[in-house]
Amino acid sequence: MKRIEALSKHTKGIHTLLDIGTDHGYLLIDALHHGYIKKGIAADINLLPLKNAEKNIKAAGLDHLVEFKLSDGFLQIDIDYDGVLIAGMGMHLVKSILLQPHKRPLKYIVSVHTHIDQFRAFLSESGFMIIDETVVFERFYYVIFTLIHKQDTLSEKDIYLGPLLQHKKEAVPYYRHLLSINEKIMEVAPVKKRKLLEIQNNWLQDTINRFI
Repeated sequence: MKRIEALSKHTKGIHTLLDIGTDHGYLLIDALHHGYIKKGIAADINLLPLKNAEKNIKAAGLDHLVEFKLSDGFLQIDIDYDGVLIAGMGMHLVKSILLQPHKRPLKYIVSVHTHIDQFRAFLSESGFMIIDETVVFERFYYVIFTLIHKQDTLSEKDIYLGPLLQHKKEAVPYYRHLLSINEKIMEVAPVKKRKLLEIQNNWLQDTINRFI
């Protein structure tokens, strides 16, 4: 539950949280139990996980605080919210949801399962600013972003390391993990790819060295 708990903590200060792709509803349960949020909207594109979330949230005695919506991302949401959470999906799906027309919240909490650096590049190009990012390990490493709607242009180094994550000691094990992956890829990569990996590895090693 480390990932759920970490995501939940990022919802502090939100009144009504829209949880897109709610799945089992555990995130809303945790955020409501801790008082991080006052109300929730559980949304999912598929009926079965939405019913599963409703069952779990009712069992927790919190269904009076949650609305349940069958929705493709934002498209069928007609209830006010001031915070949005999108987690547990691949980068391309999250990108497509963020590009849907919607009411802009005070903040977004987002975690993608794939292509973290490509996702940061998308944010930089699409008018989203990263105001916080953390990393949590639960069988795999997960990067959690807190975003607002504001233009912010990231450098290549910031896109790869994270503009804020690179200044956090907690990220060192994650960066070591990335370094080990890159070193294995370098053994079979073509020359052009190896040059890029060398640059990335230097960024990773320099960042790790700052904290040891």
